[in-house]
Amino acid sequence: MAPRPGDENKLPEKHMSSSKDAIRGSLVVLEAVDAARDTRAFLLFLGSAVAALVAAGIFLAIASVAAANGVYVLAGLFTFIGWFVGMLIAATGVSATGKTLMDRIQRRPVLSVRDVLIFGLMTLPKLAAIFLIEIAIFVCFLVILAIVLFICKIPVVGALLYTVVYPIASVAGGILWFSFGFVVNPLAAPAFWEGYTVRQTLAVLGVSRKAFNIGRLLPPVVQLLVLLFIAGIVAFITSAIVFSGSAFVATMGSAMIGFGRNFFAMGSSFGLGAMSMGGLGGMSDGLGGYVLATIVGASILGAIAATFPLLVYLAGTCSIFLNLAGANDEVSSPALPPAAPQNVPFSPSSKPAAPAVIAAAPTSATNAQNHCAKCGARAEPHDVFCGECGAVLPSAE
Repeated sequence: MAPRPGDENKLPEKHMSSSKDAIRGSLVVLEAVDAARDTRAFLLFLGSAVAALVAAGIFLAIASVAAANGVYVLAGLFTFIGWFVGMLIAATGVSATGKTLMDRIQRRPVLSVRDVLIFGLMTLPKLAAIFLIEIAIFVCFLVILAIVLFICKIPVVGALLYTVVYPIASVAGGILWFSFGFVVNPLAAPAFWEGYTVRQTLAVLGVSRKAFNIGRLLPPVVQLLVLLFIAGIVAFITSAIVFSGSAFVATMGSAMIGFGRNFFAMGSSFGLGAMSMGGLGGMSDGLGGYVLATIVGASILGAIAATFPLLVYLAGTCSIFLNLAGANDEVSSPALPPAAPQNVPFSPSSKPAAPAVIAAAPTSATNAQNHCAKCGARAEPHDVFCGECGAVLPSAE
């Protein structure tokens, strides 16, 4: 039996060449710009950023008071706690935002704010594990390289051995750097957002027996470079929109209200509300509140302008990972969980086992006769042999 029209187009989608993978993935990355319109993700990250600044600011303020009183040990402790808490909240917000974007891309129901924040926090230990594994792999590489180079010190034979070791070690070191910098580090988080374990993530990202394969690096590296270029364009556009108006409003406010007569409008374009000594001199005129308000407002504008390219970058890494996972036949099927298990930790009422049970159980004798008993391929009622494996169909026996 000849394959039905259209069936021959299914397998090549999974077995694409590296060049086609890179081109197709680069085109998909262009769609990441639509993530800038996701209001939920935008507010989620912006709220997390504000919470991180507030939490860090409280601890840093306590540290400054302790330092002013000469308690430098306590000041250093609160400074460390402030930076740690701020970075933890910010990282949780970024992870939660990425999870939200991944669910949007996969057309799954998004989690509630509480649940997605918990999910983002639980992702951080997995990212730390990936980082530690990278360090361990790199240390092992250095140790092995040092041993081999020491052997190369043998007279005569050592020079011949170094002729082989030098190019091989150079390629291996370069692949490690590019794998960690352009594949593992950017795409590990999207893998966890999709529900992969640490082991599955490393397998999909090539940290396995296929690790030293330059060809596997081409699609994700090309796609990531395209993504960085797109995110840079988005950052330029949003910064130009936000801070061009900021410079104009800050100049008008300085002239009309009377604070900061030498206020540099250019300073607001850098998101810091930079002012001259004359502007700061407004503090003595009772107008210091306006100067402080300008600084705070410019900081908020900077956070808003930075959120849009971040959303584009996160959505782009999600698309790149999905392309990479879809092209990996060994781990893509078992690693991609259905939509229901994604919500299991947060939705006890969901039933993740139901789809598997329904899919495994034959619904009727008609359906059983229209499928090959050997490979499970679908067949027409009038077919005698399976078009996939050639086995005799039940209806013909």
